[in-house]
Amino acid sequence: MNPDPLSTPAPPTDRLFYATGVLLNADDFKAEQLYHRGRLARSLAYLHGRGTIAGLKVEWHPATVATTGDNPQPAKEEEIVVTPGLAIDRLGRLIEVPRSACVRLDRWYESQKPDDLISGLHGDPVNGVLVDVFLHFVACERGKTPAFAAGPFDALDAVTPSRLRDSYELKLVIRTEDTPPVPFNPWAAITPASSLEDLHTAILDSWHDGTDAWDETGNLTPLTEHVPGEDPTAVLLARFTIPATPGANETRPIRTDGAAIAPNNQIRPFVYPSGLLAQWKG
Repeated sequence: MNPDPLSTPAPPTDRLFYATGVLLNADDFKAEQLYHRGRLARSLAYLHGRGTIAGLKVEWHPATVATTGDNPQPAKEEEIVVTPGLAIDRLGRLIEVPRSACVRLDRWYESQKPDDLISGLHGDPVNGVLVDVFLHFVACERGKTPAFAAGPFDALDAVTPSRLRDSYELKLVIRTEDTPPVPFNPWAAITPASSLEDLHTAILDSWHDGTDAWDETGNLTPLTEHVPGEDPTAVLLARFTIPATPGANETRPIRTDGAAIAPNNQIRPFVYPSGLLAQWKG
């Protein structure tokens, strides 16, 4: 897949102009679609900000053994589970998880490089490997259909996706910092004692599409919660510790048997529905 055009510094602001007799091609329809996607994403990003809209709670489910009897249950692996929900990323794109998604934690742990786990192993008060859960926007190609070959090709059986599905990817990221940063709050200066003028000043200072968002090469700069090299549009969902102790001779840290994991869901940025705020304020 090519990069999402919404992730470029120049947002789409040109609308397609229709006139009788004008010939349209695929680029015209892409421009039409991109305009509407861009306007919606821009309004969501500035009106509501990034973060969790609903759901997406991160839970730890311990491993269970198979049972027999009147109500037999199969054995289950240890899992980090994200419940269904909806979020907005920093570009204003909606990310929906339509049903519970899981990561088999022990398999994930064993697949990591020992050096990475050692780097993420922290002493007191963490006493384990520190991990963040991120949610990414992903566009998935669907339904291949015949098409003319594009580029330096000569083929009669070329195909192209007939649909793109807005989907998601979950990723566990090991945190090596002694004190990993948390998402910044763009409204941190506003308090219950703030005046209307304070609110207006915060709004006047809230434009963030300048040099602080993009580097010289046109790439998004990471936010405080992002690890360099990872997707700078990912939405942080939770942070948790895998209790562990150092392994011998620079081997992977040894997980603590029977230790529970408690994901911190409060560390994430939230999007507050207006109805919720109205009820909260009475």
